[in-house]
Amino acid sequence: MIASILENDTVHFEHRGGGYVIHRLGPQDWVVRADDGRTMGSLTVVSPEGEEHEPVYGGIMVGQTETDYEGSDWESIVRGLVNEELDADDGSMTQVGSQH
Repeated sequence: MIASILENDTVHFEHRGGGYVIHRLGPQDWVVRADDGRTMGSLTVVSPEGEEHEPVYGGIMVGQTETDYEGSDWESIVRGLVNEELDADDGSMTQVGSQH
């Protein structure tokens, strides 16, 4: 499990063979970056208290303004953002390779 983002300004985690950092931008906003500095998405608090009396987080994909994922499990949301970005990169690499 990743360390709490509510208690830390920066949290490092490993996922799919790479390292990533969740960095606090404001009281309820974070950016998710790969260790090489590339932005993988962002995380925000959608509601301070949901059905389970925990904050509800929203994950925002790179280039988007609306949340793509929402829920109280911020760790799964962050991993989902990383997966989407990695899968998009894999798809563009396949397309580029197939054009030659």
